[in-house]
Amino acid sequence: MRAQLDAGADALAFVGTRQDAFNDVVAEARERGVPVVAFDLDAPGSGRLLFVGMEAPYQAGRRVGEQMAALVGGGATVLVQTGSDQAPGAVGKRAGFVDVMAGHGITVVEAPSDGEDPAHARALAEALLEDNPQATGMFGVYGYHPIVQAKAVHTLGRDGSVAIVGFDLLPETVELLESGAVAKSTWIQEYYFGFYAAAAISDLVRLGIREALTLRGMDAESPAENVFVPRPVTFTRQTIGTFRKWSDEKRLAQRTTATSL
Repeated sequence: MRAQLDAGADALAFVGTRQDAFNDVVAEARERGVPVVAFDLDAPGSGRLLFVGMEAPYQAGRRVGEQMAALVGGGATVLVQTGSDQAPGAVGKRAGFVDVMAGHGITVVEAPSDGEDPAHARALAEALLEDNPQATGMFGVYGYHPIVQAKAVHTLGRDGSVAIVGFDLLPETVELLESGAVAKSTWIQEYYFGFYAAAAISDLVRLGIREALTLRGMDAESPAENVFVPRPVTFTRQTIGTFRKWSDEKRLAQRTTATSL
């Protein structure tokens, strides 16, 4: 970011992977009159002007937890996986999900962290299913979890008996939703994190900080409170076609743009 500042950048955008890591460079940018926005992950204390990204991970976990509860009902057993015991997003999602399960009287069996390794996650998913034949639901906090869980369910001959819910719409997840192997997956609209952050940067540079923030109903004097969260969308077998249509249109637009350039 400092190199970009020295190169004469008109604005900066960053992903707040650590909330306290960007304070100094954001302060330098502000001193030079360069607007800074955060997207995907926030650093609200950094001085950035606004944030575009996902809802609080705990709330995201609760959202998916309610979906699972509606599918399996009270008294069921649900298997839970995570890729990290430290990443704030993973920890928050798992905590929110588990709290909803407790509220519905659903037993949770948690696997140890797979270390963000899909192959290890697949092995853990199969072990969970073998050790818990009574389980009727599976959940994981990362985008690869619905995929490895669906494969594990199929390998062990449990197709149709285990409801899988999770996050993200990787191409394979879309196919699994279409087939019914994954019951539900919630898209946090990360495409629009970048899209709306870029739109905000354009306005900040063209219109000025106060005017661009006022246009969005935000306050230049309280930047930590300037947050825009695209509403998450949950897809099922019945609705995933709308996402595929959107995705195909975006790819078409990208090819057209590349050709015209």
